[in-house]
Amino acid sequence: MSRALVRSTVLFAALALSAPVLASGAVMRHLKLVRSFPAADTVLVGSPEKITIELSEAVELTGAKLTLAKDGGAPIALGALRREPTLPKILRADVTTALAAGGYVVSWRTMSKDGHVVKGTFGFRVGAAK
Repeated sequence: MSRALVRSTVLFAALALSAPVLASGAVMRHLKLVRSFPAADTVLVGSPEKITIELSEAVELTGAKLTLAKDGGAPIALGALRREPTLPKILRADVTTALAAGGYVVSWRTMSKDGHVVKGTFGFRVGAAK
């Protein structure tokens, strides 16, 4: 069997097997961050009362995590992570202590419906811009 025929056969098989997945749009959909509060790279006049992230799909709390840390520092305790009851795409944690002026980093992690772990980070500042 010639190499060209083998390559053609392999390519045809790969396309045939992937067609149903491509047609369903499953390959194109991935859970992602839509927006956050505070928004990435913003400067807040005062300490926020909460940290929220809105994702592109409804999320489950199982395995979800949201952390806050001062730039280069230790994590800062947040209230319990919860999903907004009427907005299943939004995760929220209350900021339980006032944040001092400076830079902060939010890290988040959750799982998409298809079982993939999705995570990200963004930063914001409290007080005057640097």
